Amino acid sequence: MALKTVIKPNGHKAYVLFSHVVQVMAAITRQLGADSSGRRLLARGVLARRRLEEAEGGAITTEEVAANLGVTRQAVDARRQRGQLVAWRTNDKKWRFPTWQFGSNGLPLKGVAECIEATRLDNEWSAMIFFLSAGESLGGSRPLDLLRQGETEQATDYAKRYYRHGA
Repeated sequence: MALKTVIKPNGHKAYVLFSHVVQVMAAITRQLGADSSGRRLLARGVLARRRLEEAEGGAITTEEVAANLGVTRQAVDARRQRGQLVAWRTNDKKWRFPTWQFGSNGLPLKGVAECIEATRLDNEWSAMIFFLSAGESLGGSRPLDLLRQGETEQATDYAKRYYRHGA
């Protein structure tokens, strides 16, 4: 109960997230046994994934994206498959879409699809890292920041450099 009290200011969701991390860590410990270096490495990976999932407001479901766009679930899935939206798959095989890629109107930020295409990233985690990481050549800004400021061309140019040189 003490942990719940400490975490409660962040809301129930934080407590549920913490509980999930504890469960995952217990499973990792059972699998790896006494190898503490392996456990630490996997734990860092689990926490890094959670940070990406919760960054900038978390994520919404396929149904929520469909409602925001006024399209079907299948149309949202087609956009995801074409690389026009960033999403990751949950353990229960459902897609979640980071809220940071959408504007206040619920529509994708202009330039998201173009950046995804330009980077040619092969998985959702790489795309999330790309959008959420500051670039030295961007003066410490992130591609996401550029898109929010309407600097689509600069973000797309950075995405092309990122693909060619790893930024």
